[in-house]
Amino acid sequence: MSPPVKPSKRPYHAPRRTAAAAQTREAILAAAKARFEAGGWVATTMAAVAADAGVSPKTIEASFGTKAKLLAAVVEYAIRGDVDPTPMVNRAAVQAERDAADAATMLDLHARRSAQILSRSAHIAWVVESAAAGDQRVGELWAQMTHNLRFGVDTAAETLLAKPGVRPGLTPEETRDILLVAMHWGTYRTLTAMAHLDVDAVETWTKRYYRRMLLA
Repeated sequence: MSPPVKPSKRPYHAPRRTAAAAQTREAILAAAKARFEAGGWVATTMAAVAADAGVSPKTIEASFGTKAKLLAAVVEYAIRGDVDPTPMVNRAAVQAERDAADAATMLDLHARRSAQILSRSAHIAWVVESAAAGDQRVGELWAQMTHNLRFGVDTAAETLLAKPGVRPGLTPEETRDILLVAMHWGTYRTLTAMAHLDVDAVETWTKRYYRRMLLA
């Protein structure tokens, strides 16, 4: 006689605990972002971040490990705008750009999304760039950030050039160069610090720049 079959265990699901963990993670990342942007890489400590987030340093170490990994997580948080792990390429805003009927519509959507991303990430990008030469781990993060930026530029250029309404004779190389200027953190910092534009004005500037440079 065969032994009785044990019922399979139901997967454990605790939405309240999951939500609480996400809230704690976001509190840590928000506190770390503020600390890094205010004091830089060297001056920011895990203990200070923990105090600002209202958690223990051990909680941060358990979630992120090292300060370098915390900084990398802050960069992702700044770019994505939340703690949702869904990659940017799979998000609805990017899909809307892919689905846009023409180049003008796609560029307006892209300008809005890019301005919002830069408003969150331009200053933390400066922290990483400034510390990259003095710390190998931060240098590796900066290299990854610039690689990801190039990937975003390439993806946007490919999407744009497949749509009607682009300027005649526009090459992939020229398209990438034009998009890189608008999508770079340094451009946003210049427009906000020296031209005194806010995020909405940066979006307007970007739309105008795209129309002049990329559209027929």
